[in-house]
Amino acid sequence: LPPTGNKRNASPAVRDKFLLALDQQDYAALEDVRSYLTDCVDLLPSTTCTLLGLKPGSTYGQGAEAVAKSRVVAAE
Repeated sequence: LPPTGNKRNASPAVRDKFLLALDQQDYAALEDVRSYLTDCVDLLPSTTCTLLGLKPGSTYGQGAEAVAKSRVVAAE
């Protein structure tokens, strides 16, 4: 089924910035793009899913949520 409601696609530039920030462990950049990816339904690359502990086929929105949760846990 196609996405409904607030679900959306993020621009390729935002998705690329997210992937680059993950590769560089640039948490400030990850925080900058996270809000743009919250409801994103575009699929993450499978290697990124593995890196984040997500199932293959997970979305950028799920990846952004996983990064946010991991930062909260790391801060505690």
